[in-house]
Amino acid sequence: MIETQSVKGHVFFDIEYKDGHKEKIDFPNTVLINGKRVAPLVLANQIGNTFDYYVTKMLFGDGGTDSGTKKYVSANRNGLFGVTRLAKPVVATIDNLLPTQVNFTSVVKFEDAVGVILNEMALQMSNGDLYSMTTFSDLTKTDEMQITITWQIYYL
Repeated sequence: MIETQSVKGHVFFDIEYKDGHKEKIDFPNTVLINGKRVAPLVLANQIGNTFDYYVTKMLFGDGGTDSGTKKYVSANRNGLFGVTRLAKPVVATIDNLLPTQVNFTSVVKFEDAVGVILNEMALQMSNGDLYSMTTFSDLTKTDEMQITITWQIYYL
């Protein structure tokens, strides 16, 4: 029997409010076809003249819901449903105790995207393709909240 591996992901929001209270939200994501094809390309050394298959940004958009219902993200997407309202750089870390998992972290600061309804996000690679994407319930960003996002990608 052939053992198969899969790549999965999960997104965690740690929301800090200026008044001191905190909130945690988490939800799954979809690893897209362009993300899944990275490992075979690297293993076969078919990366071309430049290596640009690494995550550089976290994108946030406003088109992830339809009348309050989260839109389904199919694996063949390569763009947000709506307008990209914010693009933040990521810090990537691999824990030696969890070597098959990478965490991408970014912070949406108090002053970022104030008044914008966010409901979709994606990890974007250096070549512009999206690695993974998710939609979530509408979140109106205010200047009273700062969101630390940890996006985990792991191989099983």
